[in-house]
Amino acid sequence: MNYTEYVKCLKEFQKLLEKVELKYIDLASAISTIQTHKDLKYEITPIRIELNGKFPKRLSHANVKVLELEFDLNLHGAFQNAIDGRDPFTSYGLNIVIFGLSESSKNILVNAMHLDRHDGTQSNTVHPYYHFQFGGNRLKDNVQEYGQVLILDSPRIMYHPMDFILTIDFIVSNFLPETWEKLKKESMYISVLEKVQKLFVAPYFRSLVNFFDNAPNQWKHDELYPQLVGKCDR
Repeated sequence: MNYTEYVKCLKEFQKLLEKVELKYIDLASAISTIQTHKDLKYEITPIRIELNGKFPKRLSHANVKVLELEFDLNLHGAFQNAIDGRDPFTSYGLNIVIFGLSESSKNILVNAMHLDRHDGTQSNTVHPYYHFQFGGNRLKDNVQEYGQVLILDSPRIMYHPMDFILTIDFIVSNFLPETWEKLKKESMYISVLEKVQKLFVAPYFRSLVNFFDNAPNQWKHDELYPQLVGKCDR
């Protein structure tokens, strides 16, 4: 997939979002940036989505009146790296913040997580190159009192990188299940999702399978799963 094919996928995906009442998500700026650089580089500025009242079923606080999810995405990489099965990005950051309003205390409630790419600096705990981490700067930006909640840097949970399309699929499948069910009935959604999964997800897991099969690897397994052990040359 080159940048023109990827732009086509984004445009098709934009139309799908309009059909499920997510039309306020505008990809014009991201598409323009890709066309300018002719490569895998764009930024999605913070977008806020209202979550429906039926989900999630379990919350730490009772009587939460409003739930909203905000996310932003910044990525920079090369399509050729993804095509070759290598790490597609040189820099990457996805932030997800969920806001709620307590009816009883009128306090703003916050949950935050991020998926980012390790910058290579030394760490004394396990640090997969791509990892989900709960808390982080977005939580610090929005919370003054932590109460009885203890937030730690670890664990950093290994996860494959996600472009905008995979990010939306992650959000709707985890936080908007009714929207996800509608999208899965759209053949275009399945087609676009399959293309980007082959581009970004398949190389990630292939590198781990190749480790166990003692097969040549384009993407270093220990960058993705530092706990893997073995003496075979790869």
